[in-house]
Amino acid sequence: MSSGPQDKQKPDYLVLARKYRPRKFSEVVGQEAVVRTLQNAIRENRLGHAYLFSGMRGVGKTTVARILAKALNCEQGPTPEPCNRCFMCKAINEENLMDFIEIDGASNRGIEDVKALRESVQYEPMHSRYRVIIIDEVHQLSRDAFNALLKTLEEPPSRTIFIFATTEFHKVPKTITSRCQHFVFKRLSQQQIVQHLSFISGQENIEISPYSLKLIAEAADGSLRDAETLLDMVVSFSGQQVQDKDTEEVLGVINRNLFENLARIILEGRSGEIFTVVDSLISSGYDLRHFYSGLIEYFRNLLLVKVSTKASELLLISVEEIENLKEISQNHSSKDLLRYLLLLQDGETGLRYSSQPRIFLEAWLIKLCYLKSLKPLEETLTEIKKMEESLAGSSAKGTSYNKSELSSSRSVKQSSIATDYGASRKINNNHSNNLNGLSVFNQEVADELYFRLVREKPALAPIFKMANRLEVEIGVIRLIYSAERKHFADLIQQNLPYLKRLALELGGREVELRIEEPVTNHIGKGAISNPGSGQEKSAIEKRSELLQDPKARALINTLRGQVIAVRKKNE
Repeated sequence: MSSGPQDKQKPDYLVLARKYRPRKFSEVVGQEAVVRTLQNAIRENRLGHAYLFSGMRGVGKTTVARILAKALNCEQGPTPEPCNRCFMCKAINEENLMDFIEIDGASNRGIEDVKALRESVQYEPMHSRYRVIIIDEVHQLSRDAFNALLKTLEEPPSRTIFIFATTEFHKVPKTITSRCQHFVFKRLSQQQIVQHLSFISGQENIEISPYSLKLIAEAADGSLRDAETLLDMVVSFSGQQVQDKDTEEVLGVINRNLFENLARIILEGRSGEIFTVVDSLISSGYDLRHFYSGLIEYFRNLLLVKVSTKASELLLISVEEIENLKEISQNHSSKDLLRYLLLLQDGETGLRYSSQPRIFLEAWLIKLCYLKSLKPLEETLTEIKKMEESLAGSSAKGTSYNKSELSSSRSVKQSSIATDYGASRKINNNHSNNLNGLSVFNQEVADELYFRLVREKPALAPIFKMANRLEVEIGVIRLIYSAERKHFADLIQQNLPYLKRLALELGGREVELRIEEPVTNHIGKGAISNPGSGQEKSAIEKRSELLQDPKARALINTLRGQVIAVRKKNE
């Protein structure tokens, strides 16, 4: 029986991580400091007998160890750059050199393995200039194995070099690390990974967008080997022409259109659509916390294209995507986008630890939608000024209060305006109420002084409040206590140096302390009137009279304030 023609066997495929593994120092990516130090040591003949390479997975520890072994044993060396053509270099590349030993610490972790290694290195190298022993994942060795290595590292055989590699440096005993030259391999940046993947794509004729390369670099998390493996996976899925949606599907990345859609909803204040969006996320199986992190990054990109002229250099995305970000952000100021971004970051911790992440996410996104309806402080103050002018006109026609009364009320209300726009606030309305019983000639200075006391010396604040009168003039603040409150004045006297320093910080004023009988014949400039007195009744009447005016009530309701005091123009 005749046999048919035999099929030609295809050559084995070599994965990208092995095919593009560096074979000389100049090909190593992202470890310039380590490479330069080793090359200089070879040039100046300052070689150590033991090296320890530490760093995360896939950053080049074992690769650099192999290159160092070739550089030391190259027929043209020792040389800072191996030729990769001579017998010694090829033998090390193919792992056929007897004097080049590479073992796995996890598989050869016992003391018997280390003893066998010690016996093998007692003699001079047979074929090479240096015997190089690489122990990968050295932290996996047992305690007894480490102890067996100590004497060998302390007095190593001639022309023998140990190279240890580990991803968990803290697990290596100090007795070992102290006998080695330690090199730290850093994780690679996204830009470095993208550039290397772009080079590989060009060599392999792979058509892939910068956005897909960015997604792969993010998923690799600083490991170049992981990035090359992921690129292999993506190409296996989609072929030589990689589509962005294919990359997202393979890596499990959330589609960027979802971020764009939600960003538009938030910026336009369409809170009614939030529940539908969150429901679709859950139905699609997305992790809400992972999605939220992506949303933060999307708003960061919106802010970046708004404020930076180098967005195309900083963002590894296509020109069309950058233009799309600019279109979304064009109707919003950079300050607004910054507030959205900061508020998103504030919610990240709450979402991470919430027992009801769905409800928290829905509530927080709706809060972001309402941010659009809040008015800036400057706009609110402009409206107050217009209302003041309108009320002043009405006062000239016979109302029972005048512009100075409104200004006095407005100075207190204005202090309580709080917005989510990050406007700095000097005065809190609730704290202002604590000074109701104190006759003050400059409310703003008194409030600021009081609030500093509350923050810095809370025990002194109530004593400050017990003053009968506080007068603020140019260059001086007077605290006036009556004779029956002399014990409060004594406590203030003990803290007078601190108060003087505080007053100088607030406005360059001095503090004076005075004890006198309170003036009771003028409610505007004396102590608190006794309950039930005619003066107290007069103040109540004035307040009631003011509250009966519809415009005054409208102003108070708008500001959500309350009437603290009613004074006539010259009081």
